[in-house]
Amino acid sequence: MAVIINTNVDSIKIQNCLTTATDQMSKAMERMSTGLKVNSAKDDAAGTVISARMEVQLNGNKVAQNNVQNGNALLATAEGNLDVIQDNLSRIRDLTLQAKNGTYSDEEIKAMQDEVAERIAEIDRVSTSSKYSQLSLFEDATLQTDGMTFQVGANAADDNTISVSNAVFESVKFEELTGAADFDLTKMSAAALKTAVENLDTGIDNVTSRKSLIGSAQNRLESALDTLTIQYENLSSAKSIITDADIASEASDFTQQSILQQVSTSLLAQANQAPSIALSLV
Repeated sequence: MAVIINTNVDSIKIQNCLTTATDQMSKAMERMSTGLKVNSAKDDAAGTVISARMEVQLNGNKVAQNNVQNGNALLATAEGNLDVIQDNLSRIRDLTLQAKNGTYSDEEIKAMQDEVAERIAEIDRVSTSSKYSQLSLFEDATLQTDGMTFQVGANAADDNTISVSNAVFESVKFEELTGAADFDLTKMSAAALKTAVENLDTGIDNVTSRKSLIGSAQNRLESALDTLTIQYENLSSAKSIITDADIASEASDFTQQSILQQVSTSLLAQANQAPSIALSLV
C-alpha cells in the first residue's frame, strides 16, 4: 500500500461517514422534538401534498360539525317556540269547547274570552319575537320562501348539505294558523263555535306537522354528526401515518447514529495521523 501525504482517502471517507451520522442525528432530534417525521417537503414530497389536503379536510370537517350543532340548536329553539304556541292553541280550543256548552252565562263566557285574547296575543308575540341569534325564525321572508340549508360536509357538493322545508318557518300568528281574523267567543253562535274548533284543529295540525319536519331534520343532523365524527377519526389516523414520527424508532436511530458519530470521530483522529508514517521514512 502506497504511503500518501497530500490526499488522505481514509480521512475523507470517515469524514463522509461522520457527516452522515451527524445529519441523521439532527434529523432524529428534529423529529423527536416536533413529533413529526415530515417537517418539510424534502422529507416526503408526496406525503407533504397528501397531508396538506387531509388537513384541509380535517378543518372542514370540524367546521361542518359546528354547523350541525348550530343547526340542531336552531331547530330546537324553533321547536320550543312551537311547543308554546301549541299549548296556547290547545288551551284556546278547550275554552272554545267550554263556551260551546250551554251551561255558562254571558259573564262567564266573557271571562273565557279574556283568557283567549291574552293567549292569542301571546301566540302572535312568539311568532314575531322568536329568534336564533339575529335570525327571525317565523318572520324572515327568505326562510319562508327558501327554507334553510345546513352545510354538513367538508366540501361544496350538494350531498354535503341538509335542507329544511320552508313550511317550518312560515308565520305562526294566530290568524295565519287558524284563518280566524276575529276570534271572539262572546259573539259566536253554536255553529260558529263548531267552526272555531275546527279552525283551531287546523292550526294545531299545522304546528305538529312543523314539529315533525323539525324532528326528521334533527335526526338527519344527528346522523350527519356521527358520520363526521367517524370521518374525522379515520382521516386523523391516516394523516398520522404519513406525518407523525414514531418516537421509539427515532430514539433508536438517534442512539445508533450517536454511536456511529463517536466511532467516526475516533477513527478520523487516527486517519488524520496516518500520513505521519511518512516521517519514519525520512
